[in-house]
Amino acid sequence: MEKIIMLKLKIQKEPYWLEIGYGVKVKVKPCTSAVFYEAKAYMNSKLAELAKIYKSNKDIGISDENAENIENPRKREALADKFLLIGLGVAGILEWNGVLEAESEDKAPLTEDKIEELFSNFWVVAENFRNQYCGLREVLEAEKNVSLPAQNGTSAMGETTVPDVTKTEKSSVRSTNADI
Repeated sequence: MEKIIMLKLKIQKEPYWLEIGYGVKVKVKPCTSAVFYEAKAYMNSKLAELAKIYKSNKDIGISDENAENIENPRKREALADKFLLIGLGVAGILEWNGVLEAESEDKAPLTEDKIEELFSNFWVVAENFRNQYCGLREVLEAEKNVSLPAQNGTSAMGETTVPDVTKTEKSSVRSTNADI
């Protein structure tokens, strides 16, 4: 009998901690629709700002090698992903540990610029944040499923549905057109 999986409309209501790699821990509010749409608005405003600068420079004949080429669909998509992720950080992270200033041992303040710096310079940390904060882990936590994917991407072993095939000593006999 096939088990039907359903999603309960219950999500964590209290902030919680995520370990996102390299000793960085972030305390986040639950990833609700409001957080996601705030992050999406952040992304849209950043893309609009870049588009305005790009168009203005192009209209007056300025070619900036360092400016993002938003006419290139792949670069535009990458920028959208980057800004959405930073927006999720800005909207969802309440506090953090393990993030130090570049030039000292002082704890970095939790600001939009520092979130962008962290996620832009340490892509593994950024992807860990994305996967843990708004990925499958959030849904399974809400459902209290005990088979959460491990951080290395593997999942818990399920029930065996088919017995292992035993190897036999006989070789198979195959007919060919030459045998007919």
